[in-house]
Amino acid sequence: MYFQDGPYVRLDEEAASATVIATYGNAPPAAVLAPYGEGRVAVVGPHPEADAGWYADAGLTNPDGVRFDLGHDLVEAAMAGARS
Repeated sequence: MYFQDGPYVRLDEEAASATVIATYGNAPPAAVLAPYGEGRVAVVGPHPEADAGWYADAGLTNPDGVRFDLGHDLVEAAMAGARS
C-alpha cells in the first residue's frame, strides 16, 4: 500500500458511528467507513489507487506488489447495501 504523508482519522469514541476497517501499524485508523446522509462515506489515508508508476517515480519498490484489490474492497464496503 502506497503511503506518503497521509492522515489518520480521529474518532470521537462516544459519538462516532464509524467503523474502522484498517489501521496503521502504530494503531490509529487508516481507513474508516461512516454513515453520511442516506449513504456511507469511506475515508482512507494511504493510496490504494497507486499503480507501479507511483513507486517508480518515488524510487521505491513494493515487496508485496501492487494490489488494487484493497481499493476495490474499500469501494465495495462503501457501496454495500446501496444497490437495489
